[in-house]
Amino acid sequence: MSSGKAVFPTDPKRILLIRLKGIGDVILSTPLFRALKKKFPSAQIDLVTRSFCEPVVRHNPYLNRVILYPEKTESLGVLIQFVNRLRGEKYDWVIDLAAEPRSAWLTFLTGAPMKAGYAFRFREWAFNQRIPKNKIRRYQGEVNLDIIRALGVPDQGNQTEIILDQDDKEWAARYFAKKEITELHYKVGLNPTGTWSSKRWPVAYWRELIGLICSQLAVKPILLGGPADQELIRQINAGLEQKTYVMPDTTLSQAASFVSHLDLLVGNDGTPQHLAQAFGVKSLTLCGPHWGMSWVKPGDVRHRFLQHFLDCGPCDLNVCPFPEKASDGGHVHQECLLKITPATVFSVLKEMLQP
Repeated sequence: MSSGKAVFPTDPKRILLIRLKGIGDVILSTPLFRALKKKFPSAQIDLVTRSFCEPVVRHNPYLNRVILYPEKTESLGVLIQFVNRLRGEKYDWVIDLAAEPRSAWLTFLTGAPMKAGYAFRFREWAFNQRIPKNKIRRYQGEVNLDIIRALGVPDQGNQTEIILDQDDKEWAARYFAKKEITELHYKVGLNPTGTWSSKRWPVAYWRELIGLICSQLAVKPILLGGPADQELIRQINAGLEQKTYVMPDTTLSQAASFVSHLDLLVGNDGTPQHLAQAFGVKSLTLCGPHWGMSWVKPGDVRHRFLQHFLDCGPCDLNVCPFPEKASDGGHVHQECLLKITPATVFSVLKEMLQP
């Protein structure tokens, strides 16, 4: 577990967890929160994360506090004050869940007796409990749990969870109580969004899938997207407005409550898919450059992913390097996603909707 012989408290009273980004990664850390609280029920357990991740852990019952990391626009003085604040908390354990350069420095500067993190090159110096990273591709929820297993903390399963705010529950309930929504035989959500262009299934494919759902299931699917996705939604929905519904503008916590009402969510790898898995809502994830097995809960028939393997991937690249048109028999742009056809997605979707 460690290359050193550091002595640290085995019954910590104050534990700090650090996961600065992203939203899905924070959701996938929730089984670890549960396991630590089960092992140390009287310990204070705090999480440092960024403000955009906070809504998914706002009501987590296993955390005492969610501490917001300073925004990038803050001054160096604010960051120094933040570090001094953490040092003043005198944590017994500090666990870096990502071992990124910024989080590794933060872990080291807390001065805690036990500082744990993955033994990544150039960052392992920050930890006195250096945990080897398993290089075999596995579900990220399990990878997170490996950290505390190495510290002698048994896990309590890998089911993620999000506790909803009552106001958000009521907001979503009002939407799904609308007559036209209650009359839907299936409440199918479509998530065409994605932070990185390489993860987005083509617009033309989403349009074709909408046609298949409407014609063969007599169901209007609901398109999901945030404020930054409105142009994408417009492109997909152009001329199809009578065949779809579009989720209203929401906060992240409202979107979580919205997803909890769906029968099935089909979408690109991203936050909405992690929301569905946390609520046990059936999900079908379309994976291109990133490994589906890392982000979709294994062994749960409610959650599936589709992925086409090429000799160039999964590459984990955020931008596909190949051209729109192939030359000399080479790959075309986003070919891994192009190989996942609307007909294939509809066939799996239809099967998953069966009781």
